[in-house]
Amino acid sequence: MLWATAVVATWVLVLVAPRAQAAPAVRVLVPDSDNLQYVAFWAAKGAGYFDAEGVAVELLVPEVPAQAIARMIAGDAPVAVLPPPVYLQLVADRFPLQLVANLLQNDPIDLVVRRSLFERRHMDAHAPLRDRLQSLQGLRVGVAPGPPARLRALFASVGLDADRDVKIVIRRGQDQNAAFATDECDALYAHTPYLEHAIDDQDAVMLVNQSSGEVPSLGMRQIHALVVRNDFLAAQQPMVAAMVRAIARAEALVHSDLAATEDAVMRAIPSMDRRHLHTLLGLYQAAVPASPRVSVDGLAPALVLFPANKTAPSLAGVPLADFVSPNLQGPPAVGLSVAAPTTAPSHRPVWPFAATIGVLFALAAAGVSLRRRRRE
Repeated sequence: MLWATAVVATWVLVLVAPRAQAAPAVRVLVPDSDNLQYVAFWAAKGAGYFDAEGVAVELLVPEVPAQAIARMIAGDAPVAVLPPPVYLQLVADRFPLQLVANLLQNDPIDLVVRRSLFERRHMDAHAPLRDRLQSLQGLRVGVAPGPPARLRALFASVGLDADRDVKIVIRRGQDQNAAFATDECDALYAHTPYLEHAIDDQDAVMLVNQSSGEVPSLGMRQIHALVVRNDFLAAQQPMVAAMVRAIARAEALVHSDLAATEDAVMRAIPSMDRRHLHTLLGLYQAAVPASPRVSVDGLAPALVLFPANKTAPSLAGVPLADFVSPNLQGPPAVGLSVAAPTTAPSHRPVWPFAATIGVLFALAAAGVSLRRRRRE
């Protein structure tokens, strides 16, 4: 009878244990599924850092990035990766959310120029910034509808005037590389994925690497952020803190091991062109913050550089401290290290452990039975 009980107990543990130890899932809204401006998030996912913290991330990607704000308001996901124009609008509208992790600190837009012009004008990528920008005198610079304010800030940082010194050619992001190829512009002021495509496939030369932080007014900022709804934060603060810790580990990885970061991002986005990813990571490494900590002070610069093709919201009278949670990270989980796994994170079944418990139970039961027989 005891042996039968032990066998039943073993199989109960085998069947129940996987469910009992499954990591809780959380849906995360991401505006686009392959945007490398979210490299810290992708690295955390691909390196298995969310899993290591006991959180199973499920992605929710809208049909178009512009739907992100509506999906957040609708409550389709309690957590989201959002760009400044979206979260600033939500804050201005006093939507109940919290910024909990900063994913990018330097502007991801860089300025590249056609190689033939670079050589003809004897441009020098290592010259002082003012000299490099002056070497663009009279040239056509392709830029998407949103970032002209940042292009003007770049020129103004060294006392120049972008509207006077160059011709700004507005082209949507998806049209920038075609415009560069067909000679509609001489230079591009672009971010991923158009930036790495211009460098790798169109022989463009980097002239101004804003992502490195060399332009103070465009660096050391709070750009893309991990945000959570207040109701979810109140109910699941340990889980949110675990996600912030995973982001912190990923940001440390970006700065310590680009090869491991590249492998992790490829696991998170298998469709990514590894050659483009390699180029982009080399440019964006300095743009990733050393810590995901957010601050109220980080909101103002994002508002100043609001996209030129949108109306900036007003934050006047808004209690900004109510929308930022800078201290959620907490201590790291015991035994966690910065290094990324060398292979994809494994999800080994827990049934061998359960079976072992069952065997021990059976042996204990057998021992009890034997002792009873000896007493009889």
